[in-house]
Amino acid sequence: MVYKTYISKFNTIISGSKLNTGLNPIAELVYGHDTVVSRILMYFDHNKVKEQIDNGNMPDIGKMKHTLHITNAGSIDFTQLHQKETSSINDNTKIRATSFDIIFFLIPKPWDRGKGFDYSRNYLNIDFYSKNVIDANRLYSEDGSNWFQRMNGLTWEEPGIYSNDKLSEEYDKFSAGEESIVIGRQHFDVGNENINLDITDVFNKFLYGDLDNYGIGMAFSPMLEVSDSEYENYVGWLTDKTNTFFEPFVETRYDDMVSDDRANFVLGKKNRLYLYCTIGDHLEDLSLNPTVTIRNGEGEIIRDSTGREMTWIMSKRQAKGVYYVDLKLSRSDFEPNTMLYDTWTNIQYQGTLLDDVELDFVIKESASYFNIGNSISTNDITFNPVTAGIKEKEQIKRGDIRKLVIQAKPSYSNNTIQLVDSMDIRLYVKDGTREIDVIEWDKVNKAFLENYYMIDTNILIPQRYFVDIRIKYGMNSIIHHDVLQFDIVDDLNNKYA
Repeated sequence: MVYKTYISKFNTIISGSKLNTGLNPIAELVYGHDTVVSRILMYFDHNKVKEQIDNGNMPDIGKMKHTLHITNAGSIDFTQLHQKETSSINDNTKIRATSFDIIFFLIPKPWDRGKGFDYSRNYLNIDFYSKNVIDANRLYSEDGSNWFQRMNGLTWEEPGIYSNDKLSEEYDKFSAGEESIVIGRQHFDVGNENINLDITDVFNKFLYGDLDNYGIGMAFSPMLEVSDSEYENYVGWLTDKTNTFFEPFVETRYDDMVSDDRANFVLGKKNRLYLYCTIGDHLEDLSLNPTVTIRNGEGEIIRDSTGREMTWIMSKRQAKGVYYVDLKLSRSDFEPNTMLYDTWTNIQYQGTLLDDVELDFVIKESASYFNIGNSISTNDITFNPVTAGIKEKEQIKRGDIRKLVIQAKPSYSNNTIQLVDSMDIRLYVKDGTREIDVIEWDKVNKAFLENYYMIDTNILIPQRYFVDIRIKYGMNSIIHHDVLQFDIVDDLNNKYA
C-alpha cells in the first residue's frame, strides 16, 4: 500500500536578510559569492499517516518506509547547465551548482512561511515596483520566517536556525552514526537530480511522539556554506506552490499485502488463512483477536508439522477487520486433496459474542509448489488482466477510496479466471511520450477469490492516470501496458486549482 503526504509549507531564507520567498514556486539554495547562503524550510503533517494507523489501514509502523520526494527545477539541457544567469539575490552572476552534498536537519521550533515571492527588485519583476503601482511591495515581504525570526516577533535561537558551526558539529555526529539534528544527506553529481531521501527513522519518531514535528530544513554542506567564489552557485526545487504536477511529497510504503492461501494450501510450506470481518458493508475490527481450531472431516483436531494440536490458535490482525493465522502441515501426515475445516471462535464485536465461523480449505500436494530436479520448470500459460471497480476513463472525485479488482484470465480461454500469487500494479501519468510514476510497482493483494488493490484518491492530484499490471507466473514476468485509465477531478469544478 502506498500513501502520499504532500508538503504543505515551504520557505527559503537568506543569510543577513529579513526577506523570505514563502510563496515562490521554486525554493533555491545558494552558496559562494561573498559567502552568502540560503536555506530551505519545509513542513508536512505526519498526522495524516497516523490516521492511517489508527483506522487500521497501516497498523504496523515497523512495516513502513517513508521517502521524501522533491523535483529539481533545473533543466537537463546541458546548454542551461553551463549557462550563467543574473542573480536575484545580490545582483551577482550565478551558475548551476554541481558536485555537492545537501544535508537535511530538524527544525527546532514552529515557523510561518511568510508571503514573500522575490528577494530583490530586479528586471524580472520591475513592473511590479513602478510608481504607478499602489502596493509596491506585493512580491517583497519580511513577514513570517526569515534568517532572523521564525514568526513575527519571535526569533530563532541562532540566526539561520543554526549557525554554520552548529551544523558542522552536528554533521560530524551524523557522519559518525551518532544522534544528531542532521537526519540525512544526499549527493548530487550533475546538480539536476531530484531529491529521494529515506526519512523512515525520523518520520516514525514523529508518529511515536518521540520527536515534535516542526519540519525539516535543507542546506548545502557546512564546508560549502563558508566557501567563497566569483559566482553564486545555486540549485532549486519545486515547492508546494508549483503550478505543475510535480508537487513535493513524502511517500509512505506499507509492505504487508494480503496473501490468502485458502485456495492454494500446499503441504510442506507455511500457508496463511484469513478471516474477513464485514459488518454491514464495511470491514470492522473485532473487540478481541479470534482463535482458530483446525479439524478433519471426522471432527478430530489435527496436529501441525511440529506435532502440536492446532487448537485455540491466536490469530493476528493485519488490517482493519482482517485477521489471519499461519499454518504448516507435514507431507507425511496428510493426503493431498483432503478437505480440512478451520473454526474461528471468540468472535466479539463491540462486546457482543457472535457465533463461531467454520470455513474450509483443501490441501494440495507439495509437488504443485516444490519442483526440484534436473530441469527448470516451465509454464506456457499467459494471462490477460481484466479490471473491475473502476470503469475505463471514469471521472472519480478526489477523496474516493476505490477497490480495484484485477482478474487474471488465461489466454485463449473465455470463462476461466485464475488467482495469481504474484501480481504488481503501477500507476502513472503521461507527459507527451514520457511516463511519470505516481505509484511505482506495488504488490497486489491476493484474497480467497480475487486479486485486488485499494486506491486512495486523496493522494492523487487531479489528472488522467494510467494503470500497468505485471503478472508473474512460472518463469514469466509480463507487463500489461495501459490496462486502465481514469481521471481524478476536483471536488468543485473538475479543475485543479
